[in-house]
Formats: sequence, structure tokens, C-alpha cells
Amino acid sequence: MRLAYSALENTPGLKFHKQLGSGAAGGFSIWPDWRVYAQLIVWENRAAFESFIETSTNHQQNLAKSDKQLHILLQPIQYKGSWNSVQPFQVAKKASSANDFMAVITRASIRPRKMIAFWFNVPAVSKHIQEQKSLLFAKGIGEWPLIEQATFSIWNKKEAMQEFAYKQKEHSEVVRKTREKDWYKEEMFVRFQVLEFFGNWQEAPFAKLFAQKAETELVE
Repeated sequence: MRLAYSALENTPGLKFHKQLGSGAAGGFSIWPDWRVYAQLIVWENRAAFESFIETSTNHQQNLAKSDKQLHILLQPIQYKGSWNSVQPFQVAKKASSANDFMAVITRASIRPRKMIAFWFNVPAVSKHIQEQKSLLFAKGIGEWPLIEQATFSIWNKKEAMQEFAYKQKEHSEVVRKTREKDWYKEEMFVRFQVLEFFGNWQEAPFAKLFAQKAETELVE
């Protein structure tokens, strides 16, 4: 994954990218999940993404080394903050989509002296996020273990995501502590419209996502 930074350096249409590991035990452990990795890539347009899928040596190497893969195409609709002092996302009006799913990335660079306090509070929040009925997928991801952390989640309802983010007791308490105790030296929060997703990874942990998609298509 680290070698991908040089491999993707001159990729046409690529505006921003991060190569990310993930957490074990449902995604929110301090221990890495050595089997699951993510590429977060911002493209100029759909054509640049499709060209990458068809011609990129890096992408073909990843496919060759992977048992399963899933592409999730996202349109930013709201964000605040920065990632390594960069604001990579350009907000646009909602596009036409076959679903109303919303994806969220919350990302933070944790101050080294605050790591113990931060990770002490993670288990309570991770337990409750997995209990949310409207949650279709969630995984902890990051650039560096313990310090550069993010959460990627997909919800079938905007209202359910907002309910968890602002009213769920444990999560609200962590948000309060974040501000009060100054855990982060940088953070970013992004909401996305889920435009499309495809790939050969349709069982757990993505089973709920595909099941909800099938249910939505059946209703239509």
C-alpha cells in the first residue's frame, strides 16, 4: 500500500488519494486487520475512474493479490475540516441514484499524548454503532495505526445517521470530550451520496448493504 503513492503519482484525472489499512475486531480495534485495505481516491470525473479500472497497473496488481474487492462510488454533499492540510472534496448537488444511502467518513489525527484517553473511549462507541439497525456497513480505517484514524460507514437513512451522531449517548459524550480535551490536531467530517457499488465482495461484512439494495430495487 505504501508503494502505491509513487505508483499512482502521474495517474490521469487523479486529484487526491490515500492508501489505508483497517482495524480488526469489527474494524475498531487497536490491532490491524491484515486482510482488509482501502484506497480512497478523488477523481476529476467518472471517465478518469473508469480509465484507472481498465488500464492502471496498480489496480491490476491489487486485483491479482486480492480474493475479494468492492468499489463504492461516492459524491460529496457536505464536509468540514481538512486532511493533511488539504481540502480534497468538492461538494456538488445530489446526483441521480437508485438508492438513498448515505456514507460518512470521520477522520482525525490524534495527538500522541492523547492516544490512551482516545482509545479508552473507543469500545463503547464501536459497540453501539454496530447495533444501529440503519447501519449497512462500518469499518475503522487509517493511514497509521493508533494515530491517523478514520471511520467509514454507510447508512440507509440520513435521519438514522444523524440520530446516532448527535443524540446517541456514548457517541455524544466522546464528541464532547474531543472538544474539551483537545484530542485531535486535525480532523475532517464528510457526508457522501452513494451513487453506485459493485464488485465480487457481496457477503459479510457487505451483506447488509447488498440486501438493502435488493430490497430497494424490489420495492421500485
